Amino acid sequence: MDEVTQAYRTKAVGLAGMLGTVVSPRDPGRSVVEPWAETVSGRILDVGAGTGRWTGHLAALGYDVEGLEPVDQFVELARRAHPAVPFRHGSLADLVGSAERWSGILAWYSLIHLDPDQLPPALATLRSVLDDDGSLLLSFFSGPRFEAFQHPATTAYRWPITAMARALESAGYEVTDQQQHPRHPHAAITARTRPSSS
Repeated sequence: MDEVTQAYRTKAVGLAGMLGTVVSPRDPGRSVVEPWAETVSGRILDVGAGTGRWTGHLAALGYDVEGLEPVDQFVELARRAHPAVPFRHGSLADLVGSAERWSGILAWYSLIHLDPDQLPPALATLRSVLDDDGSLLLSFFSGPRFEAFQHPATTAYRWPITAMARALESAGYEVTDQQQHPRHPHAAITARTRPSSS
């Protein structure tokens, strides 16, 4: 992940220009993120918050949300764009062993650079900081088979939606919803945490 973070730092200006700092009224992600947020009863953590666009959007809708982002340029940009919203400069690794708990975690295209060896521990880390019956919304690039492709930042991966669902179930989640775009390689899965004892 250090290599991924460095790749984003190197290309931060161009990527920030692509992403922007606010969610457009026409952004198709709104039809996924907003209904999911309505089901979350407490604090939300936006993991890999990037420029803070979704963190800021959810905060504007009244949710108790915080952003976590490893790229310092993005954190600075997010804080300027959304000064009332808390953003932490940190990564997924900083959540390992954390005593904090969240009711919901948004991972909006933030795990796309993890290969099959890296994804399971990442999902387990997110599970460890979610409340029992907490909710995870994970979006990713999908395809008929697992394959690497060149993302504007660095290598990313496409996953069959069924394989991603199995990975979540193996990490202690119960998949509650799956959405896949019929013409584009975009997918989202909503999952709830199973009790740790199960």
